[in-house]
Amino acid sequence: MRWFFVSVGIMAGVLANAQNKVVANITNIRSDNGVCRVCLFNSESSFSGEGGKPFECLTLTVKNKQAQGIFNNVPNGTYALFVFHDKNNNNKMDKNFLGIPKEGYGASQNKLPFASAPNFNDNKFTIANNSTVNIVIKMRNL
Repeated sequence: MRWFFVSVGIMAGVLANAQNKVVANITNIRSDNGVCRVCLFNSESSFSGEGGKPFECLTLTVKNKQAQGIFNNVPNGTYALFVFHDKNNNNKMDKNFLGIPKEGYGASQNKLPFASAPNFNDNKFTIANNSTVNIVIKMRNL
């Protein structure tokens, strides 16, 4: 019977650690065409595409040039969001021949360098203790 209470205690601790929520409100979308794709990253290497995968990704409907995504059960930690407007719904961020994005994009702290991709450290935030983090991302359209 003791093992039952130990197991319940461990499960309660795991569940309590995963009750955080991240709400991403995306604004300044150029049109209602296509979808917004938003990903939550928990490491610099996965955010930069150098290694690993996003923690979780969502595909969002665009309405009135806005979108909202909610990430539930996020463990305590440090994260960053990246979003792009996939206006032709081809599952990728389209770029021109120079590598400049043809579709709007944004990041969690709205820190978007002029001539390079956003980075994890400039856009990170921390979540802990059963909290909700509300983030407003203003899309950059080039």
